[in-house]
Amino acid sequence: MIKINVLAMKQFFVSFIFLIAAISGMSQTNTSMVFAHDFLDVNNINANINSNGHLFWRKSDTVNYILGYEFPKGSGKHTMFNSTIWIGGMDEDDSLRLAAELYNNEGNDFWNGPLSFMNGSIDCSEETATQWNRVWKLSKQEINFHIQHFGDENYSPIESIATWPAHGEAEKHQAEMLAPFVDVDNNGIYQPMNGDYPLIKGDQSIFFIFNDYRLHTETQGKPIGLEIHAMVYAFNRSENPSMNNSIFVNYKIYNRSNIELHDAYLGAFADIDIGGWDDDYFATDVGNGAIYCYNDDAFDEDAGISLGYGDNPPSQAVMLLAGPLMDDNQMDDQSGNCDESINGLGFGDEIIDNERLGMTASMRIYESIFWQGCPILAPHYYNLLNSKYKSGDTIFWPCEDSSNLVPLKFWYPGGTDICNWGVAGNDCQNYNIWSELNSNNDWPFPQNRFGLAISGPFTFKANSVENLDLAFVAARDFSDTSSVDLLKEYMAEIRSEFTANPDGFGDYYLGVEEQNTMLESVEIFPNPTNKTLNVKFKTGTDLWFSILDIRGCEIKSGQLTNNQIQVDDLNSGLYFLLLKSEKWTHTFKFIRK
Repeated sequence: MIKINVLAMKQFFVSFIFLIAAISGMSQTNTSMVFAHDFLDVNNINANINSNGHLFWRKSDTVNYILGYEFPKGSGKHTMFNSTIWIGGMDEDDSLRLAAELYNNEGNDFWNGPLSFMNGSIDCSEETATQWNRVWKLSKQEINFHIQHFGDENYSPIESIATWPAHGEAEKHQAEMLAPFVDVDNNGIYQPMNGDYPLIKGDQSIFFIFNDYRLHTETQGKPIGLEIHAMVYAFNRSENPSMNNSIFVNYKIYNRSNIELHDAYLGAFADIDIGGWDDDYFATDVGNGAIYCYNDDAFDEDAGISLGYGDNPPSQAVMLLAGPLMDDNQMDDQSGNCDESINGLGFGDEIIDNERLGMTASMRIYESIFWQGCPILAPHYYNLLNSKYKSGDTIFWPCEDSSNLVPLKFWYPGGTDICNWGVAGNDCQNYNIWSELNSNNDWPFPQNRFGLAISGPFTFKANSVENLDLAFVAARDFSDTSSVDLLKEYMAEIRSEFTANPDGFGDYYLGVEEQNTMLESVEIFPNPTNKTLNVKFKTGTDLWFSILDIRGCEIKSGQLTNNQIQVDDLNSGLYFLLLKSEKWTHTFKFIRK
């Protein structure tokens, strides 16, 4: 970690936004509050997590900052500066309601704690916000110890297990069920001394709750009535670098109000800094549902006091693994089309109206307060969520010899939008190969890069819940000047594992170790292969398989017969094999020669 008074030009820019807001009379709050935090540090990432929903960077007081996404852990070098979520939509009166933040320099849209709600009335007191200014950090080992010893004489659970916020306060009219837990005696009450334990994700997790219902002093937007349960988690898998170099976030977003939002969007804002922050490029991977940044050349210099990586710098992605449910249409939307099925979930699975949107658009946001740059007011944020400049101007791509202008959905797809979804399926010259590397060599200049991964539109119904699942993935390949190819390989692996069990991905119950033992006995061979892939596993177990390409698209699937899968109909390249039983799912990589 690096403590600084002024984060060079970046801090100047953030402060400049605040200055403009103050001159305009928009800042209405004291932003001196320092939020509680802890570090997710079980694998190769050391990530700071704040209780107000800001990920990674942290205000240590009203002036100083601490960088908070160290990769690799212990190096003093960082690939992320900041990430926040944005949520906006139109209410029944077509009035914008929005909650979003950049750096808290103008105020806060989000506050700690659950909401109090009764008979259509919503509130979050200052007392509640102060009480809930904390996070709960737990590891798998700590939960295992509790399970094994809760009945021992003189046993006392550690603080995070003892105070796990499973239930709201009835006298404050908070929700009865809050943080997830395993209810061993099935009585609906969290009682750790009876053997109940927190249901975390991954090998280590940090849980916290925040809401949007107090005055929105960051965006001046109208509150919605959101209560957000955040679980940030990571896996300690030294044998699996894609997982070991990533952290994950699940946001459960409750609309506690009686307000239904139409044309609603979720966004993951990311200020990605690859070491020295002033020489980066931005890109989109449409198939993997991700935005990412990479260094503009093979050597990453220091930028002020931000340490550069030197030779072979890493690349960093923010994956939007799954977003909100698509609006109901009483059908099972099919996969394989040039639409949301490209990186969404639940398409073509014979289940009606379970489809979740993935990343439906991406934006590169310019380091500017002007019409192409960073938002200040709520309409600016909503315009960006709508894939427009903050001014509301539509972004077009020229097609058909520049005579037809098509609205643009994805910035710098670099060959990943295979059906030109980002330009409505049109055959637009140079769109799919568009990247910052092959743009004009003099512009855009490599510099600080901000980006937004977007999911929507959808209808956010009153008194409903939506989920947003993200992955932050880092990759460094010392044989590759940009590490982008390795990053894409990691992302494809992560997407395939997540897609196999999106609702339960990462959940840690007692008994997972037994499943891991089972997985150790599963083998595939030969690898690489020309025609046939053999699967060795415990007899008497029914297995189903799916084969996905590097973009995460399913190529073929079925039930395993004769312990063999024919792959001679596949093109040469890298693939992912998902094997599923009734008790477990596992992913293998293989190469078709």
